[in-house]
Amino acid sequence: MTSPTCTKCAKKCVRKCQKILERLDERFDAFDTKLQSVSSIQADLQNRMVSQEQATSALDERVEVLEAKYEDLSRYASQLQTKLLDLEARSRRHNIKIVGIKEDSEKRNPTDFVSKRNFPSPLKVDRAHRSLQPKPAAGDKPRTIMARIHHFQVKELILRLSRTQPMVYKGNKVLIFPDYTNKVMSQRRAFRDVMKALRDGGVKHHLRYPARLHVYWDGEEGTPKVFKDPAAAEAARLRTNPNPNPNVTLRQMVKRR
Repeated sequence: MTSPTCTKCAKKCVRKCQKILERLDERFDAFDTKLQSVSSIQADLQNRMVSQEQATSALDERVEVLEAKYEDLSRYASQLQTKLLDLEARSRRHNIKIVGIKEDSEKRNPTDFVSKRNFPSPLKVDRAHRSLQPKPAAGDKPRTIMARIHHFQVKELILRLSRTQPMVYKGNKVLIFPDYTNKVMSQRRAFRDVMKALRDGGVKHHLRYPARLHVYWDGEEGTPKVFKDPAAAEAARLRTNPNPNPNVTLRQMVKRR
């Protein structure tokens, strides 16, 4: 038979356990509420991540399309630039640049001055004018005269004669040059050093338009070697013979072999 004291203690323990269980239930309820909130947040984040991945994938596709279009447009722009430079160069094919004529010598009629007063027989000149720069002060270097010769063959003849027959006008040396674009001038200027070395070595060579160096290692009777790159031309010159003796031309040294 259970004593009243034991029964009382048991009831007290039961009440304490019930209170503990009630508190645990409350805490579990609160934890469950928080867990549901976290789960909801996690689901929302997951949905947002999926949405971001989809957006990123769509952006990647758009970037690929834009890159392909950029490459196409870049190639097209390069082609247009090449055509533009070619058209500009072709538009200057009939032009010559006359350097050394004093200002006002043409008396406001440069076309007539070039066509009738400076050559043994009149030339057909489409138009002529001074370079579009401010008129220099008295005593300064005169501006270049630009002239468009109607016949291309005549223009080429003028250039050839200007290289072999020096021109003088009223005591001043006159030089005549072809009218090249800036790009062509830069390309041709790059061959200057190797051409000087070839000239010093007595090697026949020509710089053809736009910038192709023809070198006749075996004299004019041989087939020329054509170079588009100045570095390649210089390397070939050094391989053929560096010409250590400046008093002996390269052609003579080649013949000695």
